[in-house]
Amino acid sequence: MNHEQLLEEGQKIVQKAPQAFFDIDVESDGWPGFGSLLSIGGVSPWGDEFYAEIKPTSQKFIADNKQFCEEHGLQRERLIREGRELPEVITELGDWVEVITSREGKTDAVLTAFNASYDFAWIDYATREAGIDKNLFGIAGFCIKSLAMCFAQEYDWKKTSKGSLPDILLPEGDFTHNALEDSIYQQKIHFAMAALISFKNKKPIDY
Repeated sequence: MNHEQLLEEGQKIVQKAPQAFFDIDVESDGWPGFGSLLSIGGVSPWGDEFYAEIKPTSQKFIADNKQFCEEHGLQRERLIREGRELPEVITELGDWVEVITSREGKTDAVLTAFNASYDFAWIDYATREAGIDKNLFGIAGFCIKSLAMCFAQEYDWKKTSKGSLPDILLPEGDFTHNALEDSIYQQKIHFAMAALISFKNKKPIDY
């Protein structure tokens, strides 16, 4: 089985899940409570896409994070002029998620990310900052990086980096640090993992 076959099989598995798993990526110039959420990208298991760039909401930032974002197209001064207001973006994201979740007859929406503790925390904080009481993704995210422990040769968190994954799980290219492009890229890893786990678990049952 090659990577493309894993993608095809994994997409079917994720689409059939009771929940709607949205692969989400965010870019920011800091951490929740110290900095601004600058962009959100997302893709559903059915190929629906979301992307928005956001006007900074804080004067605070982490210098290295700010420089990194600016090197990848999220210049603070440009976003101050051209970025969208945070409440508008979060509301639109919520509507996008709700429509797809309902359309596909799923019970809940699940935020999925390669390091979900970072992306979920930002979405949760931005939701509160926008004056919205309920996080559209519930109380926690699904972490692909944690799932990578299934493929590590030893129980070692450092072995969960993308570079440590089996080649068959990795798409061509790399993370670009554009939130939409990265959400699409990580979804391919997500699908491949789902398929490979399912393949490994298909064993005859001895009654």
